[in-house]
Amino acid sequence: MTNKLDNENGTSVQEQPAAARPDPFDPASLRIDPATDIELGVKKPLIHVPVGKPSKQTFFRTHPDPAFRVVMAVLELKDEREVYAVLPAVAHTLSGEVRKVEMRVCINRAGVVSLWPVPLPSEDGRTNAWHTTAREAAERGETHWIRMVANMGAGCYDLYVAPPGISDPVWPEVTLQELLRIAFNNGRLIDTVEHPVIKRLRGL
Repeated sequence: MTNKLDNENGTSVQEQPAAARPDPFDPASLRIDPATDIELGVKKPLIHVPVGKPSKQTFFRTHPDPAFRVVMAVLELKDEREVYAVLPAVAHTLSGEVRKVEMRVCINRAGVVSLWPVPLPSEDGRTNAWHTTAREAAERGETHWIRMVANMGAGCYDLYVAPPGISDPVWPEVTLQELLRIAFNNGRLIDTVEHPVIKRLRGL
């Protein structure tokens, strides 16, 4: 170790040998986790929230906080694979065209956040195995990574639980209100019977 003069107070300080310092060009010194931008101070804004049932090929979790779910009316255009949110005052005038669901917040292993319209029993209490097993998946997804696959022969969903050891999801710091606004913007909120989708369904 060598001594050099401190210009501020004239005292002698020890300089660390160059060999003891890590080489800044060593790959180990430069390596950064490619899966995150946190170290770089970059924040990725949430600009798109898909709406629909989780993919059968994807393990997912459902948000366990009751504040991140809401019972609401939706209108689904199955041929176009589009889901519209419907305000209660309008839903009452569209009997047979809308259905009541529990909207749940989901996240998959890739960190993609989505909204899932989980089916509820009908007003007369009737249900079916598809709806029952879907609700079971939503409940189990609060504490386990779940994959849901249609079993056409049995007429229900088969549930697969991921093996232990997978870390819990990191949920984005947004409210349900913000997620709903992002998911149903650009005309996907039906707040009047004069909405273009309603007119089209009525042949107007």
